[in-house]
Amino acid sequence: MQETQSLTGKLVSPTIELDQQMRRTLVSSSRQMDWNGILVEQYQYSPNPLNPNELDRPATSDHWFNLPLVNPVTLSQKRDARLHESILQKGDSTFIPAGEPSYWLCKGSDTYRPMLNIHLKPESIRQVVEAAEIYLDRLDLVRCFGQQDLQLHQVAMLLLAELQSGGMMGRLYVESLTQVLVIHLLRHYSTFTRTITSQNRSLTRVQLQEAIEYIHTNLDRD
Repeated sequence: MQETQSLTGKLVSPTIELDQQMRRTLVSSSRQMDWNGILVEQYQYSPNPLNPNELDRPATSDHWFNLPLVNPVTLSQKRDARLHESILQKGDSTFIPAGEPSYWLCKGSDTYRPMLNIHLKPESIRQVVEAAEIYLDRLDLVRCFGQQDLQLHQVAMLLLAELQSGGMMGRLYVESLTQVLVIHLLRHYSTFTRTITSQNRSLTRVQLQEAIEYIHTNLDRD
């Protein structure tokens, strides 16, 4: 991860700079837990009833989910040159595919707002897609804003519980949850383009007549 230089001359990582801009504090992270293909981080956003949190986020190399954990959050997202506003409740989710920039505006609040971020490496999706014998170039992941998704929320809470407490065979457990999450993503946050062939595979009239005659000639056989 590259570091940038602040006005004071000190080196500041992009993550720290982003935390300061969003007025958020990292509560827990799986970054040091050696989980394959997935990063889970819990943040606490500081209350500020007067000024909103505004962020123009560049595209990332990971697919990521953002989920509120308790209090309703009024959040705006810019897409297609329009600003879409929604009040996110516990159980709602926002999904941004890799390679897509995003703009966020979170209105001021007088309470702390815990949020959960889940980042998926494209390699995790590629492995599942190849195992399912689906061509990756026919698959498009679709961004989603403020969708109620209780199944995703349940998987996210299991990942959060493992992040906070851990347990026996934790890495294998997380790999299993990651696979469930990826399959859920492919089922509900993607479009699959099927190949359409233009070849005419119907029988000609002569071929059809020959087939019918063959059937009648051989009715007494298996």
